[in-house]
Amino acid sequence: MTWLSRLLDDDASLALRPATVDDAELLADIVMAATEAQGRRPEMSAADEADWRKGFAGWSRQTVEQADPGNVLAVVVAGGQVVGRLRLVRGTGGEAFLRLAGIQLLPAWQRRGIGTTIIRGLQDAARREKVPLLLGVEKDNAGARRLYERLGFVHVGEDDEEHQLRWTSA
Repeated sequence: MTWLSRLLDDDASLALRPATVDDAELLADIVMAATEAQGRRPEMSAADEADWRKGFAGWSRQTVEQADPGNVLAVVVAGGQVVGRLRLVRGTGGEAFLRLAGIQLLPAWQRRGIGTTIIRGLQDAARREKVPLLLGVEKDNAGARRLYERLGFVHVGEDDEEHQLRWTSA
């Protein structure tokens, strides 16, 4: 059993698997669909959308090909179907941490507890490892921020685009 699969060991209906280069286009589609469903996708021409999608898919392929154990790109599977994307970053050295660097679910799979289950699994991992769980949430994504705060994350800073949140088991 991999570290990734252990995050959800209490929920047999959900699975996380490492992304492959063949998932790159699908992951781009998931991000576009999730952002659009939240009403957060900027207006783009068809050409700009194609360029963005190509660039995101290329970044996803590169992330997978570099195979950095501290930077995990995963596919969320529910009921045997691909329903989302998850990116995790592990920090070591000066301050060890676990960072939720991105989670997106297809609109039809949102508000079913999948994101909450994944985040609680990350909290359990952070608790076991005695490290904080960090994340950034876009300032225009109030729904996600409410979810994170409900799950015990606290605001620790911000930049022009994101609120920085932190969860610790203390």
